[in-house]
Amino acid sequence: MSRTRVCLLVLLVALAAGCSRRSGGDRGGDSGPSDAGTPDAAAPDTSFDAGPRPDGGPALEEVVIYAHSRDTLYSFSPYTLTVVEVGVFRNPDGSQAPFMLDLAVDSEGVVYTTSDASLYEVDPETADVTQIGEYDLGGDRLFALSFLARDELRADYEALVGAANSGAYYEVDRASVATTYLGQYPDGWSSSGDIVSVAGLGTFATVRRSDFPSDVLVQILFASDGTSTVVVKGPIRGGGSDFTQLFGLGYWGRVLYAFSNDGQLIEVDRDTGAGTLVSTETGTMQFWGAGVTTRVPVLF
Repeated sequence: MSRTRVCLLVLLVALAAGCSRRSGGDRGGDSGPSDAGTPDAAAPDTSFDAGPRPDGGPALEEVVIYAHSRDTLYSFSPYTLTVVEVGVFRNPDGSQAPFMLDLAVDSEGVVYTTSDASLYEVDPETADVTQIGEYDLGGDRLFALSFLARDELRADYEALVGAANSGAYYEVDRASVATTYLGQYPDGWSSSGDIVSVAGLGTFATVRRSDFPSDVLVQILFASDGTSTVVVKGPIRGGGSDFTQLFGLGYWGRVLYAFSNDGQLIEVDRDTGAGTLVSTETGTMQFWGAGVTTRVPVLF
């Protein structure tokens, strides 16, 4: 395991190493993980105002974002620009775990991943996974997985939700893995790839619809009965590009980050959806998922 201080662009190239090709809405491919060496760089200026943060949440400099390829877990500190390859996902007996489709982190920093068929708890220090149970979804798969901040859907706990590519979404019991169908994204929207929820800010998703050439950033407002209202922030486009197949979505400070099926990293304006391409130099690899605590501090 190595730590390297680098610029954000090179960090994300390192994160992308180990991600493999996938097509359409599926995560697939045969190439395994690879290491990406990075040069040393000076520590960034961190003398900014961290601003307000949710009660009991971590300080901004303590936030860790977890990212993963199909088979490898990484941790990433946006504050210090430090990336760490944690390791390959492995079962308790040391065998390689199934490919992971997405990742979610609760308010206490507990990390979960989802495969085609099962929910797992992940040791964030070793990438060892423990299967909690199999879904009862038939052939449906949860490509978007996230905890919702308290009061987004449930008043007394953080709900774990997953969305299929069709836009159907479910609540998942983190203990039994029993699923409850909640509904469908309204107005013809389908899931493009991920959901992220932050206390004090709201729940965002990348979605798609046939009348938009790009993916679209939306905010999802959930009712207690599971129905939802989608508030369109705007198409994720910029610099003459329409950004599509944004399968990963994360948040830190003021910024949403989207990770595309083409290995692109896009910074997304949380108010308008406008996208800014950060890098295409990720070795043509693809991102599979990302997650962050629901109590990440929010800067305004």
